[in-house]
Amino acid sequence: MTSVFNEDYASAYDVMYAGKNNAAECDAISVLVERFGDGKVVKILDLGCGTGRHAVEFAARGFDVAGIDFSQAMLNRARLRPRRGSGMLDFIQGDARTYRSATRFDAVLMNFNVLGYMNSNDDLVAALTTARANLREGGVFVADFWYGPAVVIDPPGERMREIVAGETKFLRYSRGVHEQDHQRIRISIRVIELQGNHVRADTEEVHLMRYFFPLELDLALRSHGFDVAALTGYPDIQQPASAREWLAAFAAVAV
Repeated sequence: MTSVFNEDYASAYDVMYAGKNNAAECDAISVLVERFGDGKVVKILDLGCGTGRHAVEFAARGFDVAGIDFSQAMLNRARLRPRRGSGMLDFIQGDARTYRSATRFDAVLMNFNVLGYMNSNDDLVAALTTARANLREGGVFVADFWYGPAVVIDPPGERMREIVAGETKFLRYSRGVHEQDHQRIRISIRVIELQGNHVRADTEEVHLMRYFFPLELDLALRSHGFDVAALTGYPDIQQPASAREWLAAFAAVAV
């Protein structure tokens, strides 16, 4: 995992995903946590927080949030993000597979397919162990992920997007290769940053993204001290997970 989210990619990250509705996703997560959690939610652990967009939103809503990410380049941008609201907010460099806090949290989150970076079962076991170790009994673990039935039916291809931010233009090329035997997508992402006719940065990263099937997740979560409370579409959690949509989410309660 440490070969991705490097400096040039991190510098373009927020521009590339400016259209992502983080507030709506936080709304959906809040509903799941309030619906299935036991007791008041005050402390949230955001594992794989990236540039902090979800963490800042939750802090603005009055929650105390710890954001953990292995990429220093991403955390540098998270720490520069304007703070809002009354909640405490801290960004810490750490690994979603190994991070331990002296605090037990009311909710643990993995946003924007952080779980998909757990390519091996060893990584998955470590990440689920981390989530449970940092969560109090009755707390809720929420993660969005790529839903296996949908990925198999509608495999990835190639895409290009052009994003304009002031006088800067970003060209994002992505190519997904379905590696069925490894249950993952190999995504090559190239980002070119242009200022006028000048190429300011040209970076390419390869992200290996695992997808999950419902029975697989249920077994993995139950084996690590969780009861699965919901498996839904995402961010529309009113809909069930569907083979027609790649994005899904689960809510699991710590037992």
